[in-house]
Amino acid sequence: MALDIIIQILIILAVSMVIGEIFEQLKFPSIVGYLIAGLIIGPFFLDVISINSSLQTLSSLALFFIIFLLGIEMKTEYVIKYLKPGIKMVIPSFVLPLILAIALSTTLFSFGIKADLIVSLSIAVPSISIISVLIMKYRLERDSKGVTIISSVIITDTLAFILLGMTYKNFLDAILMIVYFTVFLLIFVNIDKVLNKGKKKFRMHLTRSRAILKSEHFGYGVIIIIGLLVGVISQLIGINYIIGVFFAGLIIHEGLIGRKLFGKIRKTLKRMNDGFFIPIFFGIAGIEVSSFQIIKNIVIQIVIISFAVIFFSLILNFYFSGRVMRIKNKKVKRKVSAIINGRGAVGIAIATVGLSIGVITEQAYSVAILATIIISIIATSFLRGS
Repeated sequence: MALDIIIQILIILAVSMVIGEIFEQLKFPSIVGYLIAGLIIGPFFLDVISINSSLQTLSSLALFFIIFLLGIEMKTEYVIKYLKPGIKMVIPSFVLPLILAIALSTTLFSFGIKADLIVSLSIAVPSISIISVLIMKYRLERDSKGVTIISSVIITDTLAFILLGMTYKNFLDAILMIVYFTVFLLIFVNIDKVLNKGKKKFRMHLTRSRAILKSEHFGYGVIIIIGLLVGVISQLIGINYIIGVFFAGLIIHEGLIGRKLFGKIRKTLKRMNDGFFIPIFFGIAGIEVSSFQIIKNIVIQIVIISFAVIFFSLILNFYFSGRVMRIKNKKVKRKVSAIINGRGAVGIAIATVGLSIGVITEQAYSVAILATIIISIIATSFLRGS
């Protein structure tokens, strides 16, 4: 059994990296190749590998390190500084595409009110997973445009999980979830202030403690524990753990563990992500699409909703990115609108929760996953040659 899982992981990794490299040579983002690799070897086409609990666990682990590195690469003050334009970008990147997706889902599929909402959420919500990879790929993590995009995506992903909660929780629980998350943010901001700009006495103690942190392995252990703790807290209050992991990454900075160790950890995490976790995560995402037989009668409808949502959102974000971020260059506006339309783990997570609690059927789940992948492939294709 253990050998079977190892073989599956190595097949996913090898095929994803080969097809990803082919797409890189064709001037497409490698992520497109990873997703297509998963579709090819998964139940949708060849059915060489089917999704199982071991692969889902590995996918969650990969996402942990992908999002953690994004948080580490950014600074809290940048995120706060560009929060206002980020809020403005929520409308074209999520709210309006969600309204269109709901209208199309109820017309084309008619799964039911709650099921149509969950499918529409999965399709319309930008995902911090793929967007974070693209932002780091194009070195926008410290650029105003990249930080604005991330600020917007954090808001949209949080809103999406709150809306998801409303489909199976009562009104009071939904309100409590919002209150808990607000308290979580306030605590986080204050902890970060103490670590970053705290009193001199505290900073002196922290500096002395770096003697302990000279061990690279000890440093890795500390930051992983921080990531786990904040991620668990985020999950407990009803917001997906990946939002908490991002905030945990923001806490990790040079002042906490020292410049030398910080540089080593950042470089090691980047190598781990580029060489293993990113191709594995997106390869598994492609494998999660069910057999073609389940959706063969509604393929045209899936194509319609996917193309309608992505092109509507691309046009909106192309226009709004110029207004909100004051971008005049058309090529840059195209890049920004393509990046912010990345779909991935968040949409898949929402659909998975909907399926697990019995709100959506296997067919509705397959619609959500396949449409999410189609939209991601189209969006990232607009980055060709960037």
